[in-house]
This record gives sequence, C-alpha cells and structure tokens, in this order.
Amino acid sequence: MRRVLGAPLAEYLPALGLLLFTAAYLALGYRYPPAVRAFPVGVAWIMILLLVLDLSARTATGPGRALQRWLNPEAASSPPAGNATAAILWLIGFAALLVVAGILTAVPSFVFSSLRWRGKRSLGTCALAAAAATLFIWFMFSVLLRLGLYSGLLFGS
Repeated sequence: MRRVLGAPLAEYLPALGLLLFTAAYLALGYRYPPAVRAFPVGVAWIMILLLVLDLSARTATGPGRALQRWLNPEAASSPPAGNATAAILWLIGFAALLVVAGILTAVPSFVFSSLRWRGKRSLGTCALAAAAATLFIWFMFSVLLRLGLYSGLLFGS
C-alpha cells in the first residue's frame, strides 16, 4: 500500500472524507444570508481545524507523533479490540437518550457518565464538566440564538 509521510494512505481516508464533506458544508454555509450563516460557517471552520490537526497527527513523522501524544496520549498504546465497539455503543446510547430525554438531560448525563466510567475522572471533575457543557449549550442556543432546545419524547409537550 502506498505511504504518505510514513503512514499508509488508508490511515488518512476517513479524515480526508470528512474534510471534503466539511468543505462542501462550508461552501453551502456561505450561500446563506449573513445573519444565518454565522453558526454553520463557524462550525465548519472549527471542524476543518480539527481535521487538519487529526491529519497531521496521523503522519509517521516526529512532529506527527508528538502532536498525537499531545492531543491523545492513549493513542500511543495499542487499545484493546473492544474499545471501538464500546465507543460506538456509547454514542448510540447518547443518541437514544437525546431522543427520549432531550438535550438538557442527555448532555450532562452523557458527559458525566463517559468521563466517570470511560475516562475514570473524579466525581467533581465529571460534575463540573457536565454542568459546564450543559450551561454552554443552553446559553448558546436558548439565550444567544433564541432557539428552543429539544426536550425529548419523555419531557416534550
């Protein structure tokens, strides 16, 4: 298989695919009126920045390995085979909780539980991160953008 910057080309494909999708999303976002485009364009630029970091960290170069250690120290060790499956199941559970309980219930529940059981963080750290994430989402959408947040099947009217 062909190698690019020391890593197999296949290592780059998921991030490159997302980069193409994000570039198309960004181009579409710029077609909206200025008042509407701020959020989608901002999200797209942040995604592009994160994808560039991801692509850089995937290189088998000295700076790439250093960036990978800095961004994701656990990636240096070989993860157990079930980690990917467990991560996907966590996301499926989060999506289900979003549908059933709504955003303001699902986000703190997911942040707290994933930091506690997957990240093995302290109760205080988990509670603080969950509260901060929830407050940020509420402030951004309810206060700044004046959008109602989905309250779920359980709590919806």
